[in-house]
Amino acid sequence: MSKIVNFTMVNPGKVKRFLPAQDLSAEETRLLGLMREAARERQEDLDYQEVDWELSVQDALEHLLAGRADSTADYAGSAYYAALQIIIEHNAGDWETLGSYHSPYTLFSALDKALSTAGVSKELLPSQYVYSGPSVSFYVPSPLEGSPEIGIWPLSGVGQAVEAYRAAADQVDTDLRYDLDELITALDTWASEWSEGRGEWWWAEDGAIFFSIVG
Repeated sequence: MSKIVNFTMVNPGKVKRFLPAQDLSAEETRLLGLMREAARERQEDLDYQEVDWELSVQDALEHLLAGRADSTADYAGSAYYAALQIIIEHNAGDWETLGSYHSPYTLFSALDKALSTAGVSKELLPSQYVYSGPSVSFYVPSPLEGSPEIGIWPLSGVGQAVEAYRAAADQVDTDLRYDLDELITALDTWASEWSEGRGEWWWAEDGAIFFSIVG
């Protein structure tokens, strides 16, 4: 079964406004209604597939909105991450797809090794960002089966990573070059837009690329 890696640009500060959700503006309250509807639809889809996480996505969302993620259900992490993705989706730009992979973790681990061998510094290797987990002020359990997953890559450091990857590309095995080139293109597109957008209404100092891995 393949997993799909999606990504978008977002201001993490907007996401944190809902973690917990306090003193929301009229627009944020409107978005909250859309999130609750999306959570209901996500749970209906899980029910149709006969997938039971022992915690509904709707309840997981309400927990997060209250600033907690303390369910003791074995698969609560999956429900919490699904709810987090809904919050992110409603505060982000358009989502794009990096690719569909049998094992994204295996791919990014291989890229880490190849780039490190080519001289890229440890703090710029991709898997630590793609699999960073959510940036939340309270503990959120991870999914037991590693799906869905969330990653955050601060845009302030993406340009440096792109330069390092391009410099190392010729030393990376040909079997990984296509995937590396796709990652470089994705990172460079968002980093360039963020860099050139300084001063625009949507721009934020803490802008980041959010990765979502589902499947």
